[in-house]
Amino acid sequence: MNKALIMAAIALMLSTGLIAQERGKERIKAYRTAYITQELDLSSKEAEKFWPVYNEYDKKIFGLRVVKMREERSRIKELGGPEMLSDEEASQTLNTMLASEKEITKTREDMYKALSKVLSPTKLLKLYHAEMSFNKRLLSEFKKGKQGNK
Repeated sequence: MNKALIMAAIALMLSTGLIAQERGKERIKAYRTAYITQELDLSSKEAEKFWPVYNEYDKKIFGLRVVKMREERSRIKELGGPEMLSDEEASQTLNTMLASEKEITKTREDMYKALSKVLSPTKLLKLYHAEMSFNKRLLSEFKKGKQGNK
């Protein structure tokens, strides 16, 4: 009975952690949406057309950047780290990672072409800067949180 209680407690903690993590992702996404909307000074008409296109491409880019790259990093780790790979395996891994980066770049280009039907070139440039600025802020906040936990 104690084992069942312990297992239930562990399951509860894990699910609570996953829920908190998901809420954190949702908060970051909401913050990013608000930040980009404000930085681009989107009208309601522009926002209505902009966000579906942006979100579609952003999802693709996220999948390429996070999922594919995570798989490669995980594979390297399972093999014992970069130093444990043969030259052939290392070369293959680099080629896979570079192909993913090219695909990300191509997807980003497609996104900007699609968004050029919705936004002016000036707002597209502002989007590029807003994304970079947001990512820097997010990283800075993450570092502050890590330092505060020490």
